[in-house]
Amino acid sequence: MDKKKKRGGFLKPLLMMLVVFGPASILVLITMGKCEHNFTTLPIYSEMPDYEFVGAGGEVINNKTQEGKVTLFTTIQTTCPQNCAIDIFKFNLQIYQDYRKNQKSLGHVKIVSVVTDQDGNPVDNIDELLFTMNDMIEGYDSTIWNLVTGDPKQIYDIENNGVNLYSLTSDSTFAGKSYLETMLIVDKQNQLRLVRRGNQEGLIRDYKQHVALLQKQYDKNDKLKREAKEN
Repeated sequence: MDKKKKRGGFLKPLLMMLVVFGPASILVLITMGKCEHNFTTLPIYSEMPDYEFVGAGGEVINNKTQEGKVTLFTTIQTTCPQNCAIDIFKFNLQIYQDYRKNQKSLGHVKIVSVVTDQDGNPVDNIDELLFTMNDMIEGYDSTIWNLVTGDPKQIYDIENNGVNLYSLTSDSTFAGKSYLETMLIVDKQNQLRLVRRGNQEGLIRDYKQHVALLQKQYDKNDKLKREAKEN
């Protein structure tokens, strides 16, 4: 009985996110088995709102600095960075380590984690968390995975189908706030391309596949541009 209740508690916010940002959730399944020249592209949900954060080295991170880059946004908590809102252990193994080792082809993909307290409030000092990241993440590099300070509402105050992600709540999510468990994919033009929860291994794997799908779209566009120049 308890297991059924727990499963239902997890599915409720997930299903809500599928209703709000659902179409992209099946894109990878649709494209599996298709040939290289016939694949579905990620939808564009909206332009990202204006945001400005301060990175680990004191640098400004905003819409302009991220132009031309694919930015993966998450939150991370000072109280329990490994398993609060996002499963950082799985995120590190499945995403960060791969991107770190493939900077030649994936150097334009940047991870930005907005640091909050256990209630989702902004924090001012992230020195201790930076020490923890360097200790628990192999080859941690803030130029690839940057911890930033600032209000997470700046990037999560987004709406689709009449539902606002920042306002979405659920008793089964961390601190009751769904956005804290949510990862975003923002493209090179500062457009939101995917919303996905990050507290399960399968969801993180699916998220990575969508980043690859977006990259495939860029590769195809670059190829078409080269062919057009040659002709």
